[in-house]
Amino acid sequence: MECLPCFFRQVSRTLSYAGVNGNRGRAITREANDIISRASLDQAPARISTLLHRLVREATGLDPYREVKDQYNRIALGMLPSVRALAGMDLLAGGVRAAIAGNIIDFGIYESIDLEGSLQESFRLPLPGRAYADFSAAVLRSSNILYLCDNAGEIVFDRILIDALRSMGKSVTASVKGVPVINDATRADAAAVALHESADRVIDNGNDGIGTLLELCSEPFLEAYRSADLIISKGQANFETLAPERDGRTFYLFKVKCPVVARWLGRKDGDIVLMGNGQLPA
Repeated sequence: MECLPCFFRQVSRTLSYAGVNGNRGRAITREANDIISRASLDQAPARISTLLHRLVREATGLDPYREVKDQYNRIALGMLPSVRALAGMDLLAGGVRAAIAGNIIDFGIYESIDLEGSLQESFRLPLPGRAYADFSAAVLRSSNILYLCDNAGEIVFDRILIDALRSMGKSVTASVKGVPVINDATRADAAAVALHESADRVIDNGNDGIGTLLELCSEPFLEAYRSADLIISKGQANFETLAPERDGRTFYLFKVKCPVVARWLGRKDGDIVLMGNGQLPA
């Protein structure tokens, strides 16, 4: 029940980004209400949000967040040199911090963001020692890494971590969304920020699911998923949808943006998270 207000806010916000109101907006909102009323609240919230955003996109024929995605791709690219400098000499730790900081660029949850504040916080707060040690060890023993991207703009800061992994001799495949949803990164966003200059290859997952809904993913994505030695999962929605898999190859990097997730993890809203499946609550 705690998720219901968030679902309704997402619909209202997305209609606003799409410039849809009046009778048309009310009709779409009624359809969204029907989806929410029929949905099982025992499933990951990202699964319900996927249906809501698909409804708005199909009913309007628009990518409501295209303009804000373009805006934050440009903003993040302008900040890239200074964030690289902030990451410093310890490229892996600095890359992790930069990647988590970028996760604040989430217009599925936030009305506005403080990107500079998120960067400062991410480089100030301590990385969890055991989780970072486990992550570093997993990187060292891996050769083939699948990097699950999250938001447009954020993928600029992901480049810093991907560059660090590549400098260690790792092969990195970066995956984006196959269809626009919220401000998640697509192939168009990846091209706009030159993600291909950092990753060995860029693929998409073939669907519009929020997070990573494996049952909807394309076979090429699933081949990359199955063959990876290490999976780096960015963002809270990827955490929500992949944590039930309990796959020991997966490490999650994100900012806590939800009281339900915060309570489950014993964290505070806004905390930075790096954790493997070994650190998940029972």
